[in-house]
Formats: sequence, C-alpha cells, structure tokens
Amino acid sequence: MRSRNVKPSKFSYGALLRCHVAREDIAAAEDVFRALCKYGLPDVFCCNDLLRLYVKLGQLEKASAFILKMRKEDIQLDEALCMTVMEVCCKSGMITDADKILKEMNNGGVTMKSSTMVSIIEMYARNRTSVMQEQDSSSKALACQTDSSALNATLKSLLDTPGGSSIACQLIRKLAREGRTCEAKFLHEQLTQLGVKPEDSATSTLIVQYGQEQKLHQAEELFESASTSFPIRGPVYNAMVDALCKCGNIGEAYHLFMKMADQGHSRDVVTISILVTHLTKHGKFQEVENIMHGCFHGEVELDTVAYNTFIKSMLESVSKQANYTQLSTYMIA
Repeated sequence: MRSRNVKPSKFSYGALLRCHVAREDIAAAEDVFRALCKYGLPDVFCCNDLLRLYVKLGQLEKASAFILKMRKEDIQLDEALCMTVMEVCCKSGMITDADKILKEMNNGGVTMKSSTMVSIIEMYARNRTSVMQEQDSSSKALACQTDSSALNATLKSLLDTPGGSSIACQLIRKLAREGRTCEAKFLHEQLTQLGVKPEDSATSTLIVQYGQEQKLHQAEELFESASTSFPIRGPVYNAMVDALCKCGNIGEAYHLFMKMADQGHSRDVVTISILVTHLTKHGKFQEVENIMHGCFHGEVELDTVAYNTFIKSMLESVSKQANYTQLSTYMIA
C-alpha cells in the first residue's frame, strides 16, 4: 500500500494493530496506535487490544498511563474494555479509579466476569492489609471499613454466580500459598460472616501455611473458629495436626490425631507420616505403635512412604528396646 502511495485507513491500522498484538510486539503496536490517533479517538476495540497487550506482558506502568489518557480523553468504555481497565486498576492498586469504574459498571448494568470480581476482591484485601500496617489508627479504621464494604458487595456478587463459592475458596488457597495469610484470613472471615462455609481445602491450606510460618496461635484460632461455625471434617483435622507438628507441639498433635480417629474422620497418609516421624524423634514409640494399630485395624489405606516411616520408627525402637518380634510382625503386615 505504501509503495503505491495508498493511504491506510482506520480499518487497515486496526487490523495491523491486532497482528502486532498477536505477535506481542509492543513497539510496533504503539507505532500503529499513534498512527490511528491521527484519525481521531481510536475505537474501544483498538484501545482494548493495546491495553490487553500491556497486561499480558506485565507492563502495568504503561497500562496505567494509557488508562489515565483514555479517561482524560473521555473514551467511553464498553463491557470488554471495562473488564480490562478494571484488571489493570486492581493489579496496580489504583483504588480510586477502580471505585469509579465499579460504579460506572453498576450504573450501566454491566455484568462482571468472575475473574474480574476475583481481581477486585484481591485488590481490596491487599489494600486492607497494607492499611492495617500504617500508624494512623483513624485513617486505618476508615480505610478498612471502606474496603470491607466494597469487598463484601463484590463478594456477594461473586457468590451469586455459579461456582462462586468455589472460586472464592480458590483465591483463599492462592493467597495462603503465597504467604499472604492476612488477606486469606480476612477473606475466610468474610465468607463465614456471610453464612457461607469455606471449603475444607481453603481452611486446611491456611492452617498448614500458619504451621510453616510457626504461627501456632493463628492456626489454633482458625481451627477453633472453623469448628464453632461449621462441623469440621478430616482435612481440617489433618491440617491442624500438621501445624502442631511443625510448631513442635507433638503431644497435642498426637492427642488431636487420636481424637480425629475416634470420631471416624479420614486420616491422611501424609499427616500420618509427619506425625510418626516427629513422635519417633522424641522417642514416643508407644504412641507410634498406637497409631500403627489404629491404621491397621481401621483399614486405613497406607502408601509406601507411610509403611517406610513405620518401619524406620520400629527400627529406632528396636535399637533401644530390642523389640525384634514386633518389627518383623509389622514388616510382614
């Protein structure tokens, strides 16, 4: 077209922009977008293409600057562009802009995607954590109240969608595994206050993370809170046993494990191996034997690791008590 002195149209530039976006070539995409701007304000599709490229490549500073430019030039956002803009605001911590866009979306009747709602919830939870670390108690209380209100509204919308509860619990697990336990706990509490039982996997992941961070008090608080609000099952018990072991409270871990077994809850083989290993280190061979009997008589399906852990423990016991008969019995079993 250029060699024949044919001037590209807006449509041609739009098509070319999508090509550069697909190739993830930011420099070329920006050149084409600047050429588009000579025809006036680009349409929302072209704006969304460039913005999604910035987000995909992690160029949040460019994305934020681009959003400010769009807002300044009063470009009207369609549903798709709203979602992308909101994602950038959430990832960049642009709370004020996110609030404005959220109001615009609500006023315009725009239905948010689940992924967008998750980004909003995560943003407010993250902001609340950072505010809680500030010194000014008055501004802290006000900001936390605002975040809680906005988060609650978005969380309720998420819970109204199919599978919304599971999506919220996925976020709790994600935050916990990333070590963002304050945010995970806050979201866990919000679900409980709304009368929604967090999935056992979400509660147990957070308890295990507390154990890894040697935060036994927080793990115990969450365990007690979970048991008060809803009936707890095997995965949460197993997580608490794991946390107690990691924090060195072996005796309490053993008693909780036996209580769990007496109540008929499933016993996780990984938890069994961890508990037996810690009991062995502390020379508590009778407790290990009790667990072995319970597993064999309770027909708990053990894996190779669990069997090897039992054998190792019995070897330790043998070296100290010359209990060869019992060792051979368990190896045959």
